[in-house]
Amino acid sequence: MSVLGVVVRVSPVHRETVLQRLARTPGVDLGPDPQDGRLIAVIESTADDPAAATMAAIAGWPEVHNLSLVYEHSDAEPGDAPAEAEFDFRAWRQSVGDFARGQTSRDARPSDLPASTSAAQGAGEA
Repeated sequence: MSVLGVVVRVSPVHRETVLQRLARTPGVDLGPDPQDGRLIAVIESTADDPAAATMAAIAGWPEVHNLSLVYEHSDAEPGDAPAEAEFDFRAWRQSVGDFARGQTSRDARPSDLPASTSAAQGAGEA
């Protein structure tokens, strides 16, 4: 199951139409309406459609200018077999200092790196 938080941008002319359509869409709950063209919605997976498919469908509506994903949460679906080797998605959460020390010890030391180039040189216009 997935839960997605989105901001849907529409022109004021289409605001009410899109609000009504969102309210009728299965798995969609509407949040506060700042009445400035941003519509806040929470999309949950349904038995028929994953939340990502609903989000993609909404993004394709002709009245929608833009859709921004601002929150995502996923749980394993009931009946899914557990993975043999669990991937620790939090493994990257180490201190920046540990990361930097690991990079310089494996790769090059900062003194071995070339000096910065100007924007013109970096763009191949030396």
